[in-house]
Amino acid sequence: MKKIGLCIGLIVIACSVFVSCSKKDSTASSSSEKKVTLNFSHTMAPNSMSDMAAKKFKELVEAKSNGSIKINIVTNSGLSGGDLSKAIEMVGTGDIDIHAAAPTNIANFDPRFYIFWMPFLFPTSDSLMNVLHNKEILTMVGEWTQAQNIRLLGIHNAGARQISNNKKEIRTPDDLKGMNIRVPGAKLFIDCFRDSFSANPTAMDFSEVYTALQQHTIDGQENPVSVFDSSKFNEVQKYLTLWNYVRDTTGWYLSEKTWQKLSPSQQEAVTSCATQALDWANGYLDSNEEKILSKLTSAGVVITKLSDAEIQAFSDKCQPLYESYKSVIGGDVIEKFQKAASGN
Repeated sequence: MKKIGLCIGLIVIACSVFVSCSKKDSTASSSSEKKVTLNFSHTMAPNSMSDMAAKKFKELVEAKSNGSIKINIVTNSGLSGGDLSKAIEMVGTGDIDIHAAAPTNIANFDPRFYIFWMPFLFPTSDSLMNVLHNKEILTMVGEWTQAQNIRLLGIHNAGARQISNNKKEIRTPDDLKGMNIRVPGAKLFIDCFRDSFSANPTAMDFSEVYTALQQHTIDGQENPVSVFDSSKFNEVQKYLTLWNYVRDTTGWYLSEKTWQKLSPSQQEAVTSCATQALDWANGYLDSNEEKILSKLTSAGVVITKLSDAEIQAFSDKCQPLYESYKSVIGGDVIEKFQKAASGN
């Protein structure tokens, strides 16, 4: 019996040593994973929703990769000197690892991306999410980015673009006549405000907008309320109209060159944590937009929420754009997005 007990004891000790060695080997393997620092650039200001989503990704991926991946966040497209198009080029060449921006920032390279900014394409936030969760759409858009040597990590809702100004409430298309409105540097916006609303659209880098509003170089601008708030536009704009004419999105773009440098486990960490962070951004927007509006009202901003009938009047004015942009975006692309938006 003593011999049997001794044998069992030796077996237990041997197993314990084996398990201990296995754990050390596993830890050694984790710690020996090559360490990389990824530059994560985005177009918005510090503490904006884009910045908070990037910080959430940083938190998630650094933990999941056991520290083998570090994220360096750069705001206001700082790595490209504020140049939105250059930032996309730098992702393609691998000089920026990850960049978060409106999909239409790539429209200079592929005009199909203008589909994301077609006015009144998404009447509700649910209609937008139908598109952002549609696998066929995401696969198609991912193929567009691959042509630029860029991987699409995903897209999140960035809020409906609303319009502000310092002159009067905007309730009808006629209210926009003659107004100098800052728009992003995309022909679609120029065409929309000039041809549909008889306004004077002015393309301008986002970094210049606050000063231009302050100096009355322009009368107004259009952006999601989260951007209006984080950019402190309430200091220079009195009127904000909620018309939901474009439901903005932010795409996350990963350099293909960076992807190839990552180990398989790091690749999995990046993709899975990006999905989690994008979902977090969607949830944050849903729960905080009303709080932001309440805060802006308290700060003295006159907020005008249009009725469905009032919004339809603006939408009707924009319909000719859909016909004229078929040759730019592709009628098939427009049809796929409209179908997906309706839930079909």
